[in-house]
Formats: sequence, C-alpha cells, structure tokens
Amino acid sequence: MPAFNGKILSYLPNLCVPQALLRTVLAAEFLAIILALTVASDLSDFFVKLGLHSLFVQWVALASTFTLCLIGRVIVNPEIARATSIVLGVVALFTLLASVLGLVLAGGQGDLLDKLAASGLFIIKNLVIALVITLVLLRYFYIHNQWEATVESDSAAKYDALQARMRPHFLFNSLNTIAHLVHKEPKRAEDALLDLADIMRLTLDKRSRISLREELELTLAYLRMEGLRLGERRLHVKLDMDRNSLPMDMDIPPFLLQPLVENAVYHGIQPRQDGGLLTVSLYDAGGRLDVAVTNPLPPAGVSTHSKGNHIAQENLVNRLRLAYGDRANLKIQKNANTQQYRVSFSIPKE
Repeated sequence: MPAFNGKILSYLPNLCVPQALLRTVLAAEFLAIILALTVASDLSDFFVKLGLHSLFVQWVALASTFTLCLIGRVIVNPEIARATSIVLGVVALFTLLASVLGLVLAGGQGDLLDKLAASGLFIIKNLVIALVITLVLLRYFYIHNQWEATVESDSAAKYDALQARMRPHFLFNSLNTIAHLVHKEPKRAEDALLDLADIMRLTLDKRSRISLREELELTLAYLRMEGLRLGERRLHVKLDMDRNSLPMDMDIPPFLLQPLVENAVYHGIQPRQDGGLLTVSLYDAGGRLDVAVTNPLPPAGVSTHSKGNHIAQENLVNRLRLAYGDRANLKIQKNANTQQYRVSFSIPKE
C-alpha cells in the first residue's frame, strides 16, 4: 500500500501536519478581514462583522482541512480531476452547512425552509466566494508545485553536471603502469587491474548516493594505483581514522573524498622530487562527519596548474551546497610554516 503523506492532490501541501493547520488559520483570518472591510460601515461595525466572518470562514476552512486530511488517508493518489472535484465538493458542503447554521442561529420568525428560500442569494454568494477562492488556491499550489519541480530538476541537472569524475590522464597512467607490471610482477598487475575495475565501476555508476564504505574503498583503490605509478618512496599515505567508529553505511554523494585525494596527489605529492606524506582523516563528530585531506605544499616556483585545483574545489563546494545546503561547509588552510595544505569538509549524518 502506498505510504500516506496527507495529500489528496499531489501538488497540495500535507494537510495533516500542524504547520498546515497554522497556515489555514492565518489564511482564513486574512480572508475574514478582507470580507469584513468590504461590508463594514464604521470601526465598531467592522469588529462586529470581523467576528461573524471569522467564525464563518474559520469553521469552513478548518472543517474542510480536517476532512480532506481524513479523505487523504482513504483515497491515495487519485486522478487530478477526481481529487479536485473532491476538494471543491468538501469546501462547498461545509460552506453550505455553515450558511444554513448561520441562518438558524440568526433566529427570526418563520419556518427554516422559508428562511432558506428567502436567503437563497446569501447561500449562493457564499458558495461562489468559497469555490472561487478554493480554485485560486488550487491554482497557486499547482504553480508552486511546478516551480519546485523545476527547481529540483535544475538542481539535479546541475548536480549531474558537477558530478566529479577522475581526470582522463589517470586511466592512461594506470594502464601504462599495469602494462609495465604484467611481465615483471603479474600478481601486482592483477591486483591493480581489480582496483582499476572497481574504480571505473563507481566512476560509471549513476547513483546519486553511495555508502561511506564505497567512497572510502574507491579512494583507497585510487591511492594504491597512484602508489604503483609514483612509487612507495614518493607517496606515503596515513589513514587517520577508526573504521569501527565510522558510520560506514551512511549515504553520501559519490566522489566527495576521492577528488580531494586526487588533488593532493596531483598538486602536492607529484611536483616534489621526494614526494611526501598524504594524510586522510575521517571523524565521527556526533551528528556530523568530518573529513580532511592534508598534503605538503609544492616547492616554490613549481607550476601545479593551481587553476585546475581551484576549479575542482569550487566544484566540490557547489556539490556540497546542492546536496546539503547550508548544513555543509568546506575549509581550505595553507600553512607556510609547516608547508602543509589542508582541505576539510563537514557534512551532517543522514
């Protein structure tokens, strides 16, 4: 059975949450004020009319909202035409009941049927106003829903466009390294091929989220490949993490950690003749996951294509913003004394 979300129309907000109740009360009171202003002759009359209109409009609005919430529990995802008819029917029903109740409470001489016959215009006017306002609201919610869908679609498209992928040279370098190992060290060549296969599988994966475990395995496979290319004497890796305490099943956008490591290798380790130490840190900080990559600064005067580094970091900032909004942050620290370059980000655990 489909999960209940409190919506009888796909483009309506959830009518079964406290926020919907508050919005209904405020909107109904705003309408009551407008109606009272149109008929009041003076200030004292305005407050009298406001009280009567508030009672009428609030009763219709709250009763309709409550009823539509209950109907949404029974009728899940009906056709738009049918759902629209149900909404209009519910509003019309409670408007009619409120109008009749108002006539009864108003008192006066005569039979109820005579009162209804004499007050037909009053009832029709109330029904027309209620249905017109309901149609306007439905149109507003529909347009707002379409706008949200467009924004979500645009965000998804931007996210796909920003989706990090490894530099093309990595594949060629890896294949050359494997070809070099095939005859000399076939076992290492086989392991390297398996690592490369895992890397390419995740690179071609279209999922919007992967587990932290997969991201970490991807990053370590990448580091093993680069270790073969640069040599163990140049690339030293330190993993500053406790895997048992990390939320390995946590879902994250793919390629958050690996691009930082790739930048560290490409801009920090590779330009140095003697290489350097690359530190990957992951911490479970309560409700957040803290990640950091530290590498040595390149020697002075050595070009490292810093523009490409900045583009990659800006790409990551945009992807974090699209995935987490203001809940994620990224910091870049350059320490001239220790000759260390550190990029870190923090994301909420979801």
